[in-house]
Amino acid sequence: MITLSIIGLDPYLVRQISKEMTPKLANLYEISKDEINFYAPECLYIHDGVEQNTWNVLVKVDAPLKVKVLEKDASKIIEEYLKDACINLEIIFSYYSLDNRYEFLNKDYPRFMTEKNTVEVEEYDEESEEDSDEEPYLGNVFEGLEDKLK
Repeated sequence: MITLSIIGLDPYLVRQISKEMTPKLANLYEISKDEINFYAPECLYIHDGVEQNTWNVLVKVDAPLKVKVLEKDASKIIEEYLKDACINLEIIFSYYSLDNRYEFLNKDYPRFMTEKNTVEVEEYDEESEEDSDEEPYLGNVFEGLEDKLK
């Protein structure tokens, strides 16, 4: 499993970039696309109290030690896909032994959510409610309530 954490970019932009970058990385590493994940937090990348988002972007790549030999090629692919989304880019690779990786999967569910198995909720249209011809009640909604409580 290879995880790319991208800090300093809009997560929705990373979502699109990840769709394009994943096949290239999978091909380089000779692994399935299912073995590559992206983490894109909604956060601020800060230096000296000033937001750096899109100006400076940090990519942390966590990968098995056996793919370390492909690091330079991987950095070129990452740079290729992120160069137009930021001014400055830093990539840090960290490697782990497969002996130090544990995975607990629920066999009752698919391994990943996909566009095919994800339920899309219709967006609520506030404008349609605002454009309603229905007038709000302007009377006293508590009229007669005091008499009933006595």
